[in-house]
Amino acid sequence: MAGPGRNATRDFQALMGDMNDYANTAASDLDQSGHRQAPSERGSRLSEIGAGLATLVSIVALVFSGYSFYETSLKQAELRVYPPPLIYMYRQDFRDVFAIPLTISNDGAQRGTVLSFDLEVTHRKTGQTQSFQNLHFGASPKAGDLKLFTPVTVAGGSAATNVVLFHALATGSFVGETTGGVELPLKLTLKMNIDTSGDWLAPKQAAPVTFDMTANYIASFRDMESGRPTQLHDARWMAGKAKKE
Repeated sequence: MAGPGRNATRDFQALMGDMNDYANTAASDLDQSGHRQAPSERGSRLSEIGAGLATLVSIVALVFSGYSFYETSLKQAELRVYPPPLIYMYRQDFRDVFAIPLTISNDGAQRGTVLSFDLEVTHRKTGQTQSFQNLHFGASPKAGDLKLFTPVTVAGGSAATNVVLFHALATGSFVGETTGGVELPLKLTLKMNIDTSGDWLAPKQAAPVTFDMTANYIASFRDMESGRPTQLHDARWMAGKAKKE
């Protein structure tokens, strides 16, 4: 199904065609010198206007067609990543693991490829910071459909969604000795590493995306290691829920 942009292009081109036909009709009885064959000064002036209008319509149509061709065929990839309202936190090998569903959109015409992600997480209250590496696709480290992470290619004008597992680069945890009804406010900064090799059509690196997640109940280490996660929600949603309560 054609998108609204393509429909608008067809409608505009049809309008340009109608205007061009009108201009050609108005100038149809011009002689080689650019005047009507009838010796009427007024008619000659109208013929000149018709010829000028036909030229103007042709130029506008050409410019619009060139712009439309660039937008639909030549425009470099423009990748954006959208964080989710809910993520899961697990434990594996004495490290924190985050399962984050990510949607990547491409507003360009050329395809774009995300080679990897960089994730940095900071505890809002303690200031503790950890770096994470994307290693797998899967809902949890215990998932039966766990797959190794591979670069994600997104075609022009489309989007791709995957759940990415981020493993801490160092041992330790954002969770202290106390679990259960404890607040866990985290700031996550996510950066896409985009393939920029190639010619002038290659995409540019996108700016990092920062978002806040928080939990009001933290599962025990044993639960998180066995596959029962701590749920972290969008901090704005949590704040709105607290106000209602």
